[in-house]
Amino acid sequence: MPNIVDTSELNARFNALLEDARRNEVILRKFQNFEIALMDCDSPLEFIDLLINKGPVGADWDRMTLILIDPDYEIRRLFEHSGEALDRNPGLIFIESKAPFTRIYQGLYSPVLTPYISGLHEFLFPPASVIPASVALLPLMLKKQLIGSFNIGSVDKDRFNEDASADFLQHMAAVIAVCIDNNVSREHLKYLGLIDNLTGVNNRRFFDQRLIEETARVKRSKTPMSCLFVDVDHFKNINDTYGHQIGDQVLRYIARIIRDQVRTIDIVARYGGEEFTVILPQSTQGKAQEIAERIRHKIAGYQFSSDEVSINLTASIGISTLLPQQCVGDQEAVVKKFVEQADQALYSAKNSGRNRTVCYADLTGNN
Repeated sequence: MPNIVDTSELNARFNALLEDARRNEVILRKFQNFEIALMDCDSPLEFIDLLINKGPVGADWDRMTLILIDPDYEIRRLFEHSGEALDRNPGLIFIESKAPFTRIYQGLYSPVLTPYISGLHEFLFPPASVIPASVALLPLMLKKQLIGSFNIGSVDKDRFNEDASADFLQHMAAVIAVCIDNNVSREHLKYLGLIDNLTGVNNRRFFDQRLIEETARVKRSKTPMSCLFVDVDHFKNINDTYGHQIGDQVLRYIARIIRDQVRTIDIVARYGGEEFTVILPQSTQGKAQEIAERIRHKIAGYQFSSDEVSINLTASIGISTLLPQQCVGDQEAVVKKFVEQADQALYSAKNSGRNRTVCYADLTGNN
């Protein structure tokens, strides 16, 4: 007599398998949506925020960090040049070489799912309120080279273990690596488009963009901002007498002096011709005068020399200062007036004998 099949048990097994398939499909769709969102990010800041502060919807990840190998400071420089506030993301970490990953990946460079080991994994998860119990570590490979690691932590000690499937994590790591490369390439192109080819400082376009941003910051932070216009005295005579090649060398020399005399937060740009400008965030008129005089004395104190000529250089500098209470009305009008005031101060410095610094407020008696 044939065995009688328990159809209810078969149905239960089938329904369980179907439910697992549906659940996996939902999870897969969430990760696909996350990957698409990563690829759609318009800036490094948006990408990093999504990756390490949000993660996939419903993923139940308690901690995420991103470590990038940046031996020449290139990635940091590009992001900082574009105004990205890297310090907003403590989960973003830069290291100089791949050496710290030797013990982690042991040359295999495939995802590692394991319990958290304090002595081994501490550099991946700097001190914070959440200490993982288990971790998933995703090596980021690009053209067969390790460029970093995306690290996921869970307070559940059983969340990540070596028996779990890591296929979808490996796929996600590949997507993340490509997104990082795209962001760096995009910022590099932007960087090239915002740099003056001759002097290596920012160009007029970058100055105009950052001035709008810094003006908005004055209004938010209630702190003043100053602007310097620096013009090389008698520059036309230098070009006419010694030729444009010497003139170009002089401009590079002046740009280097200005950069060496300002702070890291200040923004130096070539405004056009022999004219440079410096945005001085969080600077009163007094601070701006101090920096301007330092630049002026440095230019006048050294003799420009090349194989062919020796030239005594001087520069005239105009200063304007924007106070928080002046940031009213149309922002473009505020910015335009601010720049015009610095230009007027420079014009006064040139007309009153050159090789001097003039503040716009002194011209109007409003200092």
